[in-house]
Amino acid sequence: MLREHYRCDPAIIGFCNKAFYEGALIPFTSSDAQRPMIVVRTVEGNHMRQHRGGGRSNQREVDVIVNEVIPAHCAGVLSTDIGITTPYRRQVDKVTDALIDQIQADTVHKFQGRQKQVVILTTVLDEGWRGRTELKFVDDPHLINVAVSRAVKQFILVTNHDMLPTSRYIRDLIGYIRYHNPDEEVVDSAVISMFDLLYREYNQRLRPLAARLKNEMKYKSEDIIWTALHDILAEDRYAHLTVSNQVLVRNLLFDLSRLTPRQETFVRHRASVDFVVYNRVTNHPQLAIEVDGFAFHENNPTQLERDAIKDEILQAYQMPLLRLATTGSGEDQRIRQALDVAEAHWAQMSSR
Repeated sequence: MLREHYRCDPAIIGFCNKAFYEGALIPFTSSDAQRPMIVVRTVEGNHMRQHRGGGRSNQREVDVIVNEVIPAHCAGVLSTDIGITTPYRRQVDKVTDALIDQIQADTVHKFQGRQKQVVILTTVLDEGWRGRTELKFVDDPHLINVAVSRAVKQFILVTNHDMLPTSRYIRDLIGYIRYHNPDEEVVDSAVISMFDLLYREYNQRLRPLAARLKNEMKYKSEDIIWTALHDILAEDRYAHLTVSNQVLVRNLLFDLSRLTPRQETFVRHRASVDFVVYNRVTNHPQLAIEVDGFAFHENNPTQLERDAIKDEILQAYQMPLLRLATTGSGEDQRIRQALDVAEAHWAQMSSR
């Protein structure tokens, strides 16, 4: 074994040395990083999803990486010096879709032999029974060793709220990081979703919304957005707007002349959208909103095809559409932004 080590920060390789090499490595590096190792944990809730045909992903961990970890902990680091790794190919795809930068993402196995100044590991798993069945795969010592030792100056672990307490190597990794700086090295994410109310455990910031749920919709996911929309439209800036639920697509179209035969058939079969925001004075539809549950939409090829047809129809008539995936986050901000964009869109349309 090559005992001399010249790549990683001493704190980073120190974990690998203790966990996997019985202290046989001799680090010849020095540290210039204030926080060479960090744990970021998501808020409460079961955020992992198992995909039809195999694979797992965790959109919440992706949102945390994009919206918090990179801006807060990778400031000043070149995109090409950041690597995001995970045990799951599905998670790599999610990360790649979310990033428009030059940040490289790949599975841990594909990262072997590479190095990055900063490496972010997303573990994907939650504490549900499906997550626990995969723990042996994610907690593999070779996988953890490779993931940690790819980082030259900083290693960031993004994991679930409970931090995988039944693991061995990940638990030891978190314990090692906390031991070296117990006051700073575990960061609680602030990224939440209204749809976290679908879980048994959710962040206390959602309790006011939970207490106001109207319980008027067939599905709780839709009731959450129905309640949130009424809260938002009660604000002064949106007082001229109102909302209806389960609106037929046909009622949003002034005629059917722009539709293909397939699209027209779809519309005539009573296709609907979950919510439509209207101008309460003119009754003009402003914004269509769809709530997309993972099992019924993203994990259902047939429904994805129907969603695509609906998107094409609304786009043909220049009707703004907001899709809210139940695996997403920041819905209140996204709704307000969509309302503002839609209003500017219709103002521009009316001036032509």
